[in-house]
Amino acid sequence: MLRNKLIASSLCCFTFTSLCSAQQKMTLPDVVGMAQRSSPSYYRAQSRALNSLYAYRYFKAGQMPHLVANFNNASSPMGETTTVEQPNGEIEVRRRSTSNTTLGLGLRQIVPWTGGVFSVRSDLGRVDIFSPESKTTYWATPFTLNYNQPTFLYNPYNWERKISPLAYEESKRTYIEDLERVALDGSVYFFAALAAQTQEKIYQLNVQNTDTLYKISKGRFDLGKIAENELLQIELSLLNARNSLEQATLQKEIAYQELKRFLNMPKDADIEIALPNKTPLFNVPLDKAIAEAGNNRQAVLEFRRRRLEAEQDIAQARGSSGYELNLSAQMGQAGGGLDPTSLKGAYQGGEVQQRFNVGVSIPVVDWGRARNRVRQARANRDLVEIDVQQAERSFEQEVYLQTQQFNIQKNLLASAAKADTIAALRYEITKQRYLIGKISITDLNLAQQEKDQASQGYIGALRNFWSAYYTVRRLTLYDFEQDRKIRYEFTE
Repeated sequence: MLRNKLIASSLCCFTFTSLCSAQQKMTLPDVVGMAQRSSPSYYRAQSRALNSLYAYRYFKAGQMPHLVANFNNASSPMGETTTVEQPNGEIEVRRRSTSNTTLGLGLRQIVPWTGGVFSVRSDLGRVDIFSPESKTTYWATPFTLNYNQPTFLYNPYNWERKISPLAYEESKRTYIEDLERVALDGSVYFFAALAAQTQEKIYQLNVQNTDTLYKISKGRFDLGKIAENELLQIELSLLNARNSLEQATLQKEIAYQELKRFLNMPKDADIEIALPNKTPLFNVPLDKAIAEAGNNRQAVLEFRRRRLEAEQDIAQARGSSGYELNLSAQMGQAGGGLDPTSLKGAYQGGEVQQRFNVGVSIPVVDWGRARNRVRQARANRDLVEIDVQQAERSFEQEVYLQTQQFNIQKNLLASAAKADTIAALRYEITKQRYLIGKISITDLNLAQQEKDQASQGYIGALRNFWSAYYTVRRLTLYDFEQDRKIRYEFTE
């Protein structure tokens, strides 16, 4: 590809003896790589990914059995006053010093297919009486099996098993998209700094050329070969070039500081931007871009999740309609045992207990409250479906347009490079013709303006090309240059 040799040479690093060793020349891959490793945008993406990871682990942990131990002790070492009924019916007031200790161990497991909760529990208790006489007794519930089914109409655990893994997979794709968005942002800051740097180099060169022309023209004026008006016009051009250079230097410093802030670099870091010397030349097949976007993007999973959540709201509305069927079953062994004065005896004997409860609730008159809640949920589902369908169309349209945009950018870049070279060559020819008195200063100024515009246009074409390049990567999560899916390893 043709490239403006004059601009390339003007972008070379000036040699400063005192700063040479500390200056860091940064290429576009350098900026993108640093942004994806240490920029604040990277850390935000990582924090969001961690948040999603921990939310998914919380969901997975909730599906596992939970073992809980309970310990409780209630004592009155200083004694307490109690009333005791005597065999003759009289009430006697006594003061006793006691300690009541209980220890329990329970295992709880959610049943996601039904929405019920199954649990197993074992309890042991000890009662110590210190006064007026010393006595120790034990009681035990060796085991209790429980199953509780709040309702059969709505099962939140089943919906959670459908949605949570989908949301986690969505977050993993979001992390990849976030890093590709960081790369795109990095290219924006890079080319903003490059454009400002190029502008400064252009004005530096303009000041040098105009100053040379002014000195030559002043000599020609002294010899009477040019009019004073022409000399004054060149002097004015020199003043304008110097003013433009000062403004360009300030703009470059602002762009540099923005780039360093984005990359989380020290404010006093000495950097210089290097012009990209390699442009990937390949076309992105439109059908492949749409297919890869459909396979890889987070938005595709988001569409599925939103539809599931809308169906979940309908199921929840139906489950909250007022019709309830509650089931509770319990079976276990409890009692004081054969010998409550010993720990072993507390676990011997006892009675087996069973309990089964069924509760039914049927709304008689609710004035259509439950029915309208279900209708509202369905209307919301229909609204979500419309929004998702529109988002799907916008999704495909964005991929289509950005792919087409990328495929034409390399042609526009080639044209801009050629225009840059031609404009620079024309300016040199025009300057030589002015020096020999063949053209006026107006023609020279026009050639210089066209040269400057062509140089800026080339940098703009470069920026547009790389912006389209990283945009297509972000929209498809596919590296068409290497022909492979984009993946980033994530670690805590």
